[in-house]
Amino acid sequence: MEERVIEELSEMLRGRVVVSEEELRTKAIRSALRVLGFGAVNFGRENLNEVVCSFIDCPITIKSLHFSEKVEVDGISFYHLHTVKPGREDFLKAYEEYVNARSFLENLENMIYSLDSFFEGYRSEGAFLKIYSNRNRYSVFFTTIRDAFEDIDVHLDLSSNFNGEYVIAVKVEEKPDEFIKFFKFHSEKVKRAGAKVWVVNPQKKSVDPFIGYPRDLSLISRFRNPKFATVINSLWRTKVEEID
Repeated sequence: MEERVIEELSEMLRGRVVVSEEELRTKAIRSALRVLGFGAVNFGRENLNEVVCSFIDCPITIKSLHFSEKVEVDGISFYHLHTVKPGREDFLKAYEEYVNARSFLENLENMIYSLDSFFEGYRSEGAFLKIYSNRNRYSVFFTTIRDAFEDIDVHLDLSSNFNGEYVIAVKVEEKPDEFIKFFKFHSEKVKRAGAKVWVVNPQKKSVDPFIGYPRDLSLISRFRNPKFATVINSLWRTKVEEID
C-alpha cells in the first residue's frame, strides 16, 4: 500500500527540488486517496509516517524521490535533492507549500474531532478518510478547499461510486477567494455527482454546509449555520456570473 502512495507522491512532486516534511505529509494523504480510493480508509498515521520517511530518510522503493539533504531556514526544516543545487525560487515554492500544509496539519485533529462530534451516534472507521455508518453511510475526506480544487476529478469519481454520501470536509479560510473559485468552476459538477462540501471551523469545532445537505435530516440541526449553503448559493451565484 505504501509503495503505491509513494509512487503517486513522487509523481506529484516531479520537478520539485525542495520540500518540507509538512508538505510531504499533506500530499501523502491526498496521494493515498488518489491511488487507493476507498481503500484509503485503511491508510493511517503509521502508513503516513512510513511514506514520509521514504522521501527524507530511507527510500522503501526505487521509484521514491529522495530529498536527502536537510537545511534549516529561519527555524524551518527543508529537504532538497542531493543531485540538484536549490535556488531561491525553489525555496520560495517550498515555503509557500509549507505554510499551507502546516495550517492544515495543525488543524487536522480538530477537524476530525468536529466531524466525529457531528456524526455522534454513527459508527466510524478510518483516519484521513473516514466512513460513518448508521441509518445512512457517509464517506468524509479531510482536506483544504485549494487541494479539493486540484483533486476534484478524484472526488467526483469517488462520489459517483460510493454507496452512500460523499463529503469533502475543508478547513475554513481567512479569505473567501479559494471558495469563490471552487464554487465558480466546480459547484454544479459537485451537485450532479451527489457530493457535498462542508466547511469545518477547527477553533469553534463546528461544521457548516457549503455545497449540499445530508439525506439524514436529523443531522441538519447539527450544523452551526444550517442555512449557510442556501445563502451561499443565492449570493455567490450572482457574484460568479459577475466574474464571468
